[in-house]
Amino acid sequence: MLQVKHILKHQKIGPGFLAATSIIAFAMMVRLILVLMHWPPTNSDEGTMYIMAYNIAYHGAWPLNFYHQAYMGPIEAYLGALLFHLTGGPSYTALRFGVLFLVTLFFISIYHLSRLVYSRSLALVTIAALSIGSIPYLTRQTIATGGSTQTLLFGTLAFLLAFWLSSTSQDEQTPHTSRQHLLGYAAFGLDVGVGLWSDMIILPSVLLASLLLIIFCWRDLLHRGKWLVMLFFILLGFLPCLVYNAMQGTNPIITLFNLIHGTGSQAPIALPGLWHNLVSTVQISLPTATGLPFCPVLEYPFLGDNTPPSLHCDIIHTTWGLGYLALAFSALISTGIILRLLRPYKNKKLLSIMQTLQNKNSEQVQQAQSATIISSESHRDHVRQMTRFLLTCMVFGTLFIYIPSSGPVDEPGYHARYLIGLLIATPAIISPLWHTAALLFPLTRRQRLRIYASRLLLTFLAATLIVGTYQAFKEVPAAHTQKKQYEAVAHHLEELGVTRFYADYWVCYNVMIITHFKLICSVIDSGLTPNHERDQAGRLIVNNTGHSSWMCAKDLQLTMPEYDCLPALEELMRKIPPYQFHRYEFDGYVLYKSTRSQIQRKPMQPLLP
Repeated sequence: MLQVKHILKHQKIGPGFLAATSIIAFAMMVRLILVLMHWPPTNSDEGTMYIMAYNIAYHGAWPLNFYHQAYMGPIEAYLGALLFHLTGGPSYTALRFGVLFLVTLFFISIYHLSRLVYSRSLALVTIAALSIGSIPYLTRQTIATGGSTQTLLFGTLAFLLAFWLSSTSQDEQTPHTSRQHLLGYAAFGLDVGVGLWSDMIILPSVLLASLLLIIFCWRDLLHRGKWLVMLFFILLGFLPCLVYNAMQGTNPIITLFNLIHGTGSQAPIALPGLWHNLVSTVQISLPTATGLPFCPVLEYPFLGDNTPPSLHCDIIHTTWGLGYLALAFSALISTGIILRLLRPYKNKKLLSIMQTLQNKNSEQVQQAQSATIISSESHRDHVRQMTRFLLTCMVFGTLFIYIPSSGPVDEPGYHARYLIGLLIATPAIISPLWHTAALLFPLTRRQRLRIYASRLLLTFLAATLIVGTYQAFKEVPAAHTQKKQYEAVAHHLEELGVTRFYADYWVCYNVMIITHFKLICSVIDSGLTPNHERDQAGRLIVNNTGHSSWMCAKDLQLTMPEYDCLPALEELMRKIPPYQFHRYEFDGYVLYKSTRSQIQRKPMQPLLP
């Protein structure tokens, strides 16, 4: 026992480190168990990532971006390809191990950021709160659909690196510290570049982290052109995206702007539309993104639970959303006030030190040197408060971009994933409650009420997140049922001899992967036209097959309106002699199977009206 204590002391491993390690291990264990139990259910976005990883691992592919997309990097696909080899073959489980690796790095980063900017105790509370959560929250940290885990990791690292560089910017400049800072700027630039390549929804995080760096390090950045080094590494990290868009003749910034201001729904420009978006964000998107497990809203039932609108759900959602904003506003005001108080004190102190050093009195110089140490601590406090302030600003910056976009117009639950970056600000949101709840000796009745209220709210928050995690484990059988439904669809197609067919996006890639690519599918939309085709090789194969079949969802719970192709398909079949296709119904789908054998011939356009 004494030997163990000696080792822990020698390695500087204290109770805080052990507590943090235990919490992170618990968080990863929760996610690992869910993944091993084949939860959450997969979808065609993850199917695309699977196909990318498969092509990387076994066909020597080197994709620069997510298939058929100008703004998202395939880091999860490359990790998945490596894990396919390490685990003995392709599987969704192996693919998701890469996601868990990125989530582990995020937890380590957010712990260190919270510890340095706030306190060790708040850092432990932060990772404990993030270790559990609702079904949508845990889904984004276990499913390999790209972007989410990278946004969390690289956004947190951007703030962590910016804080370290800013807090040491007034240290004595020696060749060693100068080299350290140069490496720090290079790491920051690479982190920002790779983060933007991975998913541009990281933009609010990296902009505010960059602002922190500029506020405190602008002189150092201008010294010997260090800003050029940082810019070079930003471009290096973003280079794959630039190369891809140059090859495609597109602009990722314009693409992203178009997606924000006009997808399936148009972004509002009038006041009533903006008010609708604001309400939808506060009531649905914000609670969904931040872990509320009650009354889940996801507009497409095949992707998750969707609760019908009701008064009690509106009250729950509104209370959570407004409560989150109230905590963010409280943190913003408190850090803003402290920053206001720190600035004049810091300026007076620095002026006093400079005047004393000019007098060259030895005793006064010693006092000035001591004051310099105090001033250095004051500088770190200033950086710490500014980092807290900017972390909170990131919440409002993210919402400022999201609210006027097309996201919350008619799918605020589905698009809540674009608020994933708010999790980086978790310590800023919790801090007002934690600092009040941690007070031990309240002096007045009002202070006691605030302390008891804060403790009650923290307890309620913990209980709510535990309920969310319990619900996720309860959903495991439903995930298995959904997988069996796709397997049944694939089995019926194989029984009917269908190997090449057209279908909607949300069934296509699932069937291909379940059958190990024995069945090849090409994506069509509600007008039977090519749309959202991620795997272009599949389209070429299906187009090159004579007399391909057509399959559309009859049960609208299985797809989105933009892929509701059955009406157009039925209209097309009325124009074709009935002996050319046989109609089948199974598992919520309608299949029109060609009566002629499927043969390979020259590429053709899909059969359209």
